[in-house]
Amino acid sequence: MSQPLAERRFSSLDILSNYLKLDIRAYQRTYEGAYTRTAIGCLSFSILIIKMFSKEFLPVGTVYTMYGTLLYFLGVYQTNRVDRFYVPSKQMEMFKTAGDTVLMLTVFSLCSYIAVLALILRI
Repeated sequence: MSQPLAERRFSSLDILSNYLKLDIRAYQRTYEGAYTRTAIGCLSFSILIIKMFSKEFLPVGTVYTMYGTLLYFLGVYQTNRVDRFYVPSKQMEMFKTAGDTVLMLTVFSLCSYIAVLALILRI
């Protein structure tokens, strides 16, 4: 049986404005949603490569495994960073965008795809 509204425990989001709630939801969709889905896709693809193809493709699967793992941990790191920013008991500090993380992910993605291409051309 549901509790009446008067007895409901307040969420830490209740004290924030509607715009901040909207921002938090957007960050959650990005970091907890998109980053995690992409990481799971990369890890699934790496398992497919490792299981279905011959041993020559093992390094390609390993590169995808490393890429998916890094992507997942970047999402976790960014999620924790956003959670720390919106904790109401702290002083509200300036939020730094994810530009450095995006740049690092871009460089790592390019390196990963170049490595995969080199490994495939070598086979």
